[in-house]
Amino acid sequence: MALRLKYRLVLPALVLFLIPALAPAQSQTGAIPRVNMVIDNYDYMISLFPDNYASRRETIKACSTIAPEAESLKVFWDELGEYVLSYMSHYAGIDWVEPQFDIYIVKYYPDYACCRPMTIPLAGKKNGDRIIAVGHGLSQYITLFQQLAKRLLEQAFMPGGSPYYIANHPLMRKTPRRFDVMADLLALQTLADFKNIDSVMAVFKSAEWRRREPGQPILLDYFWGKWVLSGDSTLASLIAAEPYGSKLVALTRPPVVRTTANVHWGNHQLQPPTGGKLGLSVARDRSGFFRVVRIDTLRLAYLSGLRKDDLIRNINGVAPRTIKELFTLMLDNLKEGAHVNIVRNDEPSAVIVYPWEDFDTEPSPSE
Repeated sequence: MALRLKYRLVLPALVLFLIPALAPAQSQTGAIPRVNMVIDNYDYMISLFPDNYASRRETIKACSTIAPEAESLKVFWDELGEYVLSYMSHYAGIDWVEPQFDIYIVKYYPDYACCRPMTIPLAGKKNGDRIIAVGHGLSQYITLFQQLAKRLLEQAFMPGGSPYYIANHPLMRKTPRRFDVMADLLALQTLADFKNIDSVMAVFKSAEWRRREPGQPILLDYFWGKWVLSGDSTLASLIAAEPYGSKLVALTRPPVVRTTANVHWGNHQLQPPTGGKLGLSVARDRSGFFRVVRIDTLRLAYLSGLRKDDLIRNINGVAPRTIKELFTLMLDNLKEGAHVNIVRNDEPSAVIVYPWEDFDTEPSPSE
């Protein structure tokens, strides 16, 4: 039976009154790791961005802007963290194998977050001088629960982590439309016990999270409201029961990388979205920049944040003179992340195109 809180948690005083009356949901072993949230990670920040933070004093000053949010998140964790870990394990049907780990709260991080080491940036994703801001409030709680869910799902790959053999299941493969979707499902259903779920889902459906989570449409269309987690219907049991050849598994398959080829469309040379690794087609715009005229929603460019009608100004600081040079610059810098400066809706912006690993080679299931 799912242990849903009878009342929504809003006021700290009310939380302290209600929570002790409920025993934490128990996992198979009942073991909950010791998890400490650390908010004064100045040395960690220096190690992440040595060119930006030359001294500890400078780092402390830079992080002062996130101090109130960091303190608020830590108060929540210190009061309810044990329950979060317990409920999440209960709904997942997966035990915590790790005895302890820390959660590091920082101002910036090279990605939106990380589950190992567990790192939550409160101000944004930072690569060089490029910063992509992240949401506040509930958005930070979604990020926290999401990374905890990823960390918990990784326990299934460890001996004794799950009573079900799910480590090799296709839905557990670490791709944006599989493992990440499973983690988001677990995170959101657990967060529903601690925050108003309607407000949480409104944030998760926002433009920011659509950009951050390539698998979001898959989650909302095929899993949310259909895979309802409880002690009798855990995530691990649902994954184990899903046939490898099911249509649900098939629709979550990552894009297949094919050899890039150039084709002609009208008077423009394009990289075909259905055949190119990037899934991107561009044409020279009157502005002198290159406009995205076609984009494949299942390939690298879209998954990294590029959208149709974006104007590409330069890549890693170099303004391409030809379409061929544009794709060469993007592909040559792909491994470390191609920094693409764009104009979107008349506003300057930027995205970082990363390679997506772990592309499937499994055959399509028979109908």
